[in-house]
Amino acid sequence: MYDIRNIRWIDLRPALTLSSSHTEGKTMKGQKSLDLMYPQSHHGGFSHLLRNAIGQLARWRQLHHQRMELARLSDAALHDIGMSRVDVLQEVERPFWDDPLKK
Repeated sequence: MYDIRNIRWIDLRPALTLSSSHTEGKTMKGQKSLDLMYPQSHHGGFSHLLRNAIGQLARWRQLHHQRMELARLSDAALHDIGMSRVDVLQEVERPFWDDPLKK
């Protein structure tokens, strides 16, 4: 059997840090419990909302451009990706805020 020596992951939330839990000392001997904590900032609320709003607008713009590029594809290219012209028309007619990935 193999031992896992090092586990790494990509954290998409860079403000997230690990800190000791409030239940420290109540766990089994040799076991530590960690909580995920967000650092406190004075202006974090407004800047967080602004960042989210800008990100959402950028995502809607990206969806619009992707749908327009899809509409410009030839029938042969659509066949290659397994779509018909009807599928493309349905996708293009969706409102810009209708995100299939819910990002």
